Amino acid sequence: MSDRDAADIGEPLTERYPTPRRRSFLATAAITLAVLGVGFAILGFTPGILVALYGGMIAAYVALPYTLLAIIVREVVARRGQGGGDDEPRNDEAIRFGLFRQRASFVTAIVMLVAIVILVVMANVSGSVPGGSGPFGGGLAVFGAFAVFAGAFAIVVNAPSIYSAPIVRSERYAVRQRIGAWRLILATTILTTLSWLAYCGFGVFFVTQSM
Repeated sequence: MSDRDAADIGEPLTERYPTPRRRSFLATAAITLAVLGVGFAILGFTPGILVALYGGMIAAYVALPYTLLAIIVREVVARRGQGGGDDEPRNDEAIRFGLFRQRASFVTAIVMLVAIVILVVMANVSGSVPGGSGPFGGGLAVFGAFAVFAGAFAIVVNAPSIYSAPIVRSERYAVRQRIGAWRLILATTILTTLSWLAYCGFGVFFVTQSM
């Protein structure tokens, strides 16, 4: 019997992996929203929008390949850990959803999805986005600035849940065993994947409209 098995027997899983504290979660959400807001303001409403425009053109072409690569790598890393059994080293903080990057990833995914839904609804209802003409108009440039910054931030905070084997496998272990903050982990996986695909679609639209 391993030390981990002995610890699991002597300590209930619900106590070993408690759900995240509300205050710390809210603090992470506030920090994440502040970072996204400041970054968007700098790139969207200052001369920094020129950087966002060029960055957006590059991102539009690399978004889909990178997203597919990230999904494949995440699944490969997760599946390799399934054969390790319960003796596989695990990250307790990842199971508790206690890592800042996990929580920031969750909040960022929600913000990105809400933003693109607002853009699409405004375009369909009014025929344009405030700030320009056409199907999206000048509002497309402002949204592009948000997409560039939020996308870059998402890559940073999502990296451990894609490329870090201990974290990926710990998260999958939590979901399989229904322990810790497995619901938040599962929700984050779904929301981040949806946000990646949604912004890939936006990138494809941007490229087709630019041709």
